[in-house]
Amino acid sequence: MTRWDEKYRAGYGANGTPEPALTKAIADISPGVALDLACGRGRNAVYLASRRWAVTALDSSQVAINEVPSPIDARCIDLESPDFQIVPGAYDLICDCYYLHRPLFPQIRAGLKSGGLFVGVIPMIDDDPAISPLNPAYLCEPGELQSLFADWEIRHSYEGKPNGDSSRRRVAELIARKPVSANQ
Repeated sequence: MTRWDEKYRAGYGANGTPEPALTKAIADISPGVALDLACGRGRNAVYLASRRWAVTALDSSQVAINEVPSPIDARCIDLESPDFQIVPGAYDLICDCYYLHRPLFPQIRAGLKSGGLFVGVIPMIDDDPAISPLNPAYLCEPGELQSLFADWEIRHSYEGKPNGDSSRRRVAELIARKPVSANQ
């Protein structure tokens, strides 16, 4: 994953500010066990740990993982490897911010404990001519993220410019709670 290592060396993702959807999601819940997928430098993992969550943070860039502080369990791992598996029923919260690998969604659903929360902020297709084009394989279609969790309690759903910033690519934000009796 040399390309991502180079991006992080060049300063990518250095702002350290947690994702607003994540701060909203955990505002009124007790800490538990969290998984931060594609964590980068760990901005969301650090925020969760500061709120007494036990956090595992995963990313494909060793450069980024090296910056994630203790006590976070930070690991360099290829989330797209067929060998990668999220442990079923292991997490109270799974967050996936600015990363889309569709085959992970069944694992995310299974990886959450009954009543657990999924927080996703995924880049979307954006026809704004000022926005750089990206491979559509890495971008959500309108309604796609919410449809993946349609049978769960949707606590927040938004599609549009993050924080109303017209200079940024559209995102799909979702906070969804796994049904208490679900075994999926």
